[in-house]
Amino acid sequence: MQIIVNGAIEQELVDRLVAEEKETFARQGKKIAKIVLTDCGDEIEIKTYEKSPIRRIRRITGYLAETDRWNAPKLAELRDRVKHTNLEAAAGAASRKTGIKLRLNGLVYESVVDGPGLRDVLFVQGCPHRCYGCQNPGSWDFNGGTEVDVADVLVSLPSSPLITGVTFSGGEPFCQAAALVEVARHIKSLGLNLWVYTGYTWEELLAHPDPAVLRLLVLTDVVVDGRFVQEEADLSLPFRGSRNQRFIDVRESLKAGKVILWEPAVPAAHIPPVKIL
Repeated sequence: MQIIVNGAIEQELVDRLVAEEKETFARQGKKIAKIVLTDCGDEIEIKTYEKSPIRRIRRITGYLAETDRWNAPKLAELRDRVKHTNLEAAAGAASRKTGIKLRLNGLVYESVVDGPGLRDVLFVQGCPHRCYGCQNPGSWDFNGGTEVDVADVLVSLPSSPLITGVTFSGGEPFCQAAALVEVARHIKSLGLNLWVYTGYTWEELLAHPDPAVLRLLVLTDVVVDGRFVQEEADLSLPFRGSRNQRFIDVRESLKAGKVILWEPAVPAAHIPPVKIL
């Protein structure tokens, strides 16, 4: 096993991380070929998946790229890790093909920053909005990313029994609504909740000419709508990038015929200011 350390990481921490990962993958009958540890994440390569290596990459995530205004909530996000999958290695893993293609920018497992709870996240490829200040401009090109069969996505969700929901992000999910309807049906059949981030507004979605857009909307629990607006950006906002974006309770909004905002089941506790004596 090759171990590469890039950055000022204490040897004790390196030894502990390596031991933990070896034990984790040994339980799955897999042998680690290489571990790369850096200050901002780690990469593990396992050469036991058919003919292609599996690479698991964990990175720091959040809306903090290229900023220097880090507050307490976002620093907490920095401490959280999410797992990536190598899409090209995973393609072909499903035993049953649907023939329905989905173009993805990436899959993120066990995220805590893309909605409440522990979530798996699909980042679709292709976006017409191209918002200034977007944290994921690599997802704009409709010809980029990796094209996979929907069946390959279904077998990877959920990534663990601890997952409480799935999030579609992007890119623009509603540009691939027909394919995502199949994924959404699978998610809902498992009793998981579904969040979708979109650059369209709620009103634009309801008026959209593609019938698949409404079908996907009906399967969604919460839509986070609206383009990212740099002038409205606020690093203290949970689960969204700018103040104009809304958390919309889809079922209640469709029932009421107007926008009903989603509210967390457990509101954030009010912490009174500390008095210095």
